[in-house]
Amino acid sequence: MATTHVDVNKTVNATDLRHRLKDCLKAARNNHVVLIENRRQSAKYPVDKDFLDALVKERDSILATLEILADGSLTERLLQLSKTIDKDVAAGRLLNTAEVFGE
Repeated sequence: MATTHVDVNKTVNATDLRHRLKDCLKAARNNHVVLIENRRQSAKYPVDKDFLDALVKERDSILATLEILADGSLTERLLQLSKTIDKDVAAGRLLNTAEVFGE
């Protein structure tokens, strides 16, 4: 899993945002975000959609890993299987997806 780095490369207040919206949106690309500060509201970050989608996918895989680790018996079984997986593959003792699901 890749480590995600967020770079706040621009900070603007709400007035500047209204006047320079196009520039601020251009600055919010990839892992770069723009911090918008406002006296009356909490600060906000416009974020690149693809970057946010990637963060959500990463979060989902982390949660799935935590669910597996929370199940002690499943974790132990997977650890035991990991000790023999290379030998099992080489010996042809494992089935592929088509063999299991008939695809």
